[in-house]
Amino acid sequence: MNKLVLVIVIGFAFLFGNVANAQVLDPDYGPRAWKKENTKQEEPIELNHIRQADVTWAKRIWREIDLRQKQNLVLYYPLDSATLGKRSFIQLLADMVRESYLNPGPDALKVYTSYELKNLMPLDELKNKLSFTDTVPVLVDPENCIIERLPKSVDFQSEGKPLVTKIVLMEDWFFDKQRSVMDVRILALGLKVPTFESGIDLNVVCGDNAFNGFKPIDNGEETLWFFFPDLRHDMATNEIYNRHNDAHRTSFDDLFLKRMFSSYIVKEENVYDRYILDYTSGMDALLEAEKISEKIREYEMDFWEY
Repeated sequence: MNKLVLVIVIGFAFLFGNVANAQVLDPDYGPRAWKKENTKQEEPIELNHIRQADVTWAKRIWREIDLRQKQNLVLYYPLDSATLGKRSFIQLLADMVRESYLNPGPDALKVYTSYELKNLMPLDELKNKLSFTDTVPVLVDPENCIIERLPKSVDFQSEGKPLVTKIVLMEDWFFDKQRSVMDVRILALGLKVPTFESGIDLNVVCGDNAFNGFKPIDNGEETLWFFFPDLRHDMATNEIYNRHNDAHRTSFDDLFLKRMFSSYIVKEENVYDRYILDYTSGMDALLEAEKISEKIREYEMDFWEY
């Protein structure tokens, strides 16, 4: 009898133990039916080594990703800092940049002033890119029309980040005769951030100029450049939204390596070092970009003609 009771007690303990573990509260991903244990342990996909002797043809191009296009929305959203453990690509880069200037050192993320990746951006300038600060006349007492000059800063989370809609990639396309494939390597990634100016307008009641918020400068984006391999570790450990199957883990690293984005070419390496928009515009610029893409496809197809 005692043995029977003991077996029943153990059975109930095992049953309720499994029920308790059937649902988890993950600090990053919130309440879930299972704990995502592998996400933070992923490593970037290892790329094939390329020998110069195996490269028979190469072309360097620059392309732009518009985050407002439907296929690229997984890079733009969520607009919050994080939703159930998922961050937008812009938020991921902003967090990495912020960590870089808060904790400078040899292991900090390097931000460059151009795609040549030669000159590092000074920390003060880097901080100002994400949080523009200006000393402006502020109406502190509307009743007595008292105006004081006070420092004001752009809130990147609510004002700056929604305006970041462009990413630029510099990449090399080449034909590897050792593997008989046309391949591509992303070398540098540029994040176009808006520049702001202080809005100083006439206050009708007081009859004096006062601060009226920050205003983005038209066509005044500045680009923060990163060495793409420096980003891959953090990209591999951050998931993107998968509209087809949330159980299928897809990271930002997967998105870029598998070319799961929509983009258009803005420049190919040329003797004048000029962009497409420097010598044409409108529909002609789109046709020129498509012409460059077609040349790459045709070169690969020509290898298989006998």
